[in-house]
Amino acid sequence: MKPRHYSFASTWRVTAPVAQAFDAVADLERYAVWWPDVRHVTGIDDDTARLAIRATLPYTLHLTLHRTRVDETSRHLLAEIAGDLEGWASWRLGADRETTVLRYSQEVVTSEPWMNAIGSLVSPVLRLNHTAMMRRGQVGLARYLSS
Repeated sequence: MKPRHYSFASTWRVTAPVAQAFDAVADLERYAVWWPDVRHVTGIDDDTARLAIRATLPYTLHLTLHRTRVDETSRHLLAEIAGDLEGWASWRLGADRETTVLRYSQEVVTSEPWMNAIGSLVSPVLRLNHTAMMRRGQVGLARYLSS
């Protein structure tokens, strides 16, 4: 079966300094501390971590994220994604008065045969699942940065 392509984009706002928010999203190993849907993280090296992610639907994604760009000056983080999904994810941060704006984008394809087989049937549900996961991530990050 042909891999299914997904594009995701989210914009988060948190009340925290940009540098602090950037440090949080750049630290892959601490995602499970603040993002409830990231169930487990295992660090591999300074730029690579394995994540187990389970949102609302009853399945766990196993992903390896490898940071390929960590630019504190431009506030841009880029990571390659491998595992159940293949592609990349990007964070771009900026300031807007007292808040930090985090723009997330992701381009991936499914690599698991079962995902490829049912992708066209459940694509809307998978997108809703991703949206819910991102909302919980924003809330978790805001709490984490305020503590």
